[in-house]
Amino acid sequence: MESRKTLRRPRLPQEESRSISLNVTWGQRKRMQDGKVTMPYKRFLGYEKGPDGRPKIVEREAKIVRQIYHSYLAGMTIRQIAAALTEQGIPTPGGKEVWAMSTVKSILTNEKYKGEARLQKTFCTA
Repeated sequence: MESRKTLRRPRLPQEESRSISLNVTWGQRKRMQDGKVTMPYKRFLGYEKGPDGRPKIVEREAKIVRQIYHSYLAGMTIRQIAAALTEQGIPTPGGKEVWAMSTVKSILTNEKYKGEARLQKTFCTA
């Protein structure tokens, strides 16, 4: 009978893995204590990363976000808002010319735009 060798991925020793996990967890808790929220600044309309690491308002982009909220509160549908932004030639957060309804909906429902960013929403008991 021929023996087969199985290839195994190298494993970190258990203690090193545990140490890395503890460091990552500590870093996340520290950021939460400091009130730092991670934001995808490159595609987050209206904000950029400030010198202190906190969000800084980019006024020309913030006007677009305000326009989206005002339009929605005035009774426009998400489809109408997307069409109006496209018609006005305003680029999307990703730099595209045509606004998708999903992009407008994402802005309207984003907890960070609404000022409701919640930290530690989930946790593991294990």
